[in-house]
Amino acid sequence: MALGQLSACAMVAAYPLTAASVGTTVTTGKSLTDHAASEGTGHDCSVMRVFEGKNVCEKRLKPSEVPVQDFSRQQRVVPK
Repeated sequence: MALGQLSACAMVAAYPLTAASVGTTVTTGKSLTDHAASEGTGHDCSVMRVFEGKNVCEKRLKPSEVPVQDFSRQQRVVPK
């Protein structure tokens, strides 16, 4: 069993790009390739969108284009 654990560590050490890719995918939901494609095209790219029937790259929204719901004008409901 210990030998199996050591081989896993050796694999991470031998393939740091793979370890970085797995870490990035877990953290951001996008692979290093997705991030590179996003930076190269100026769009938001993710290969996983293909499985949802969507385009791989979508327009990257500017902060002023992100929809925001305004809760400041809603009345508070006070129980009677």
